[in-house]
Amino acid sequence: MQTQEPEFIPTSEGHALHLRCVRPEPAAANGAAILFIHGLFSDSRFFLGAGDQGAARYFVERGYTVFLGELRGHGRSRRPSPTRWDWGFDAYARHDLPDLIRAAKARHDGPLFLLCHSMSGYAALVGLALDLALQSQLAGVVTLSSAINDYSDGGVKKRFMVGLGATLGALLGRFPAKALKQGPADEPGRLMRQFAAWARDGSFTSEDGRTDYWQALDGVTLPVYAGIGQADVFHASPARGQKLVDRLGSADKTFSVLGTGAGLARDYGHVDVARGKHAEAEVFPAIDAWMQAHLPGKN
Repeated sequence: MQTQEPEFIPTSEGHALHLRCVRPEPAAANGAAILFIHGLFSDSRFFLGAGDQGAARYFVERGYTVFLGELRGHGRSRRPSPTRWDWGFDAYARHDLPDLIRAAKARHDGPLFLLCHSMSGYAALVGLALDLALQSQLAGVVTLSSAINDYSDGGVKKRFMVGLGATLGALLGRFPAKALKQGPADEPGRLMRQFAAWARDGSFTSEDGRTDYWQALDGVTLPVYAGIGQADVFHASPARGQKLVDRLGSADKTFSVLGTGAGLARDYGHVDVARGKHAEAEVFPAIDAWMQAHLPGKN
């Protein structure tokens, strides 16, 4: 693997997003690239961690150029002030994801796929729905463990946890994910309150209520592969994942419940669909095959 010097991509409100590129050996390159974006409470190490292990390595070894992006406030992304936590979901969807997509495409001449985990998956779909020209930058989108929260499943535990997140966010200005060992990155209180409002109301809208993101998703027309672990019943259940995919306007969309019901060796959860030896053996090969089938000239 050939790792290039990281770059910092300017986005809104004075933030600069960390973007790293890892290229395969020239003889192994297949001409395609993947932009990986982490989810909530996380950073790019979710896909390429200690010892350069992870999903990104798997795909580099199969000839893909890999870009690893980090949202504002995460990883090595730079912010105007370390005490500022004044953003919500809208900033991720309207600015960070689109700006990272444009930056990766500007640095790669061939087909570019987007691969997102959890929250970044539906943030990316919103960004693509609101900027139709942005869809031409991508050959396709892969989402893993992505579904919008409501109270249709998860029971009392979900109601408590979502409420707790909003309460702590309001009191502290941010949700202390690091202190609570939920992940390496805290999240802003505004984001947690937005999540709570969606779950309570069964809605999916911008913070000011002017844009119905749920309605906008019909504008997503590029190919989409969505995978949800069969055992992921709290963060992104198969039922909610199917609902999200059904809402997309694409005529080319694949929804996979990753578990024994589909003939896999295990029922995957929220994280292990994208990390670990089992994902490498069963999940990543399916994604690779889907991407190969969606390279230009293959359809």
